[in-house]
Amino acid sequence: MSGTQEVQHHTRPISWVMVLVIAIGSVVATVGVCMASWVVSIIGGAVMVVGGIAALATGIMEDVDERESRDLWPFGPRDPSYRQPAVKELSA
Repeated sequence: MSGTQEVQHHTRPISWVMVLVIAIGSVVATVGVCMASWVVSIIGGAVMVVGGIAALATGIMEDVDERESRDLWPFGPRDPSYRQPAVKELSA
């Protein structure tokens, strides 16, 4: 690529921690529903809401890569040449 620098997609560990907190809240709420326990269900729901707010506060949405990607990582080789640039330059 001549003269263009491609930005790779990077995630932060805090984003994955927030996803894990939300998933744990979901599991707790599901167990509460199965047990017919309002208390456990509400605790699970509260954990999901607090996890969602914390995720937004830590900037989890900044980890999103909106460019088209055709790589199949982790199932195939991670080849950055497949990534398309975000803005295509028009030659005059």
